[in-house]
Amino acid sequence: MQRQQLSVSAREGTGKGVARKLRVNGQVPAVLYGRGVDPVPLVVGSLELDRVAHVGANALVDLRGAVGAEGKLVLIKELQRDPVRRTPLHCDFYVIDPKRKIEVTVPLEFTGKPHGVEMGGVLETVVRELEVEVLPMAIPDRIEMDVSALDIGDAIHVRDLDLPVGVEVLGEPDRTLVHVITPRVVEVEAEAAEGEEAAAGEAPDGDQAAAEASAEGDGDDS
Repeated sequence: MQRQQLSVSAREGTGKGVARKLRVNGQVPAVLYGRGVDPVPLVVGSLELDRVAHVGANALVDLRGAVGAEGKLVLIKELQRDPVRRTPLHCDFYVIDPKRKIEVTVPLEFTGKPHGVEMGGVLETVVRELEVEVLPMAIPDRIEMDVSALDIGDAIHVRDLDLPVGVEVLGEPDRTLVHVITPRVVEVEAEAAEGEEAAAGEAPDGDQAAAEASAEGDGDDS
């Protein structure tokens, strides 16, 4: 993933009033922190922050400008946005060490059309992203997996992934990521048909019911 550069400034003052004034002027309050780093309050331009954020969730960012932030390599740990306008409201920059592995979330991308889908099945995605541990400079944009060979009933698990060098998935290796299932509408129809057959077997037909009624009448006359 490409490294981005972002200019920041020191932030003077805290509180809602200060943050409101910054946002009115097209700026976003932010904070820099990390292992062995004292928190540093910062200010960053809203448009510039948006530009970097749209590169990807795991974009590596080189900060420039403010004392205490100059030269720091960071990840955007959290970016709060306005729920309606989607403009940035606050940003957390997390300082990282290029030589130390970190935990990040990487999206999964399944390619190809499963054989089971061609036979009428449905591809159901169970997991869309994975928590991985990796060196910052080796963070993949995505993890791809070809699903073309899947038949109905087949699945891909964490252990089946062909991972990039240096990437380790956190969690259970038996976790299901994607599978091909029988369409639910077919299952419902099959269950309904079985129910009808069972009901037909339990209820007597018209001729049998008439015969039973006649026998009962003969017994009453004797």
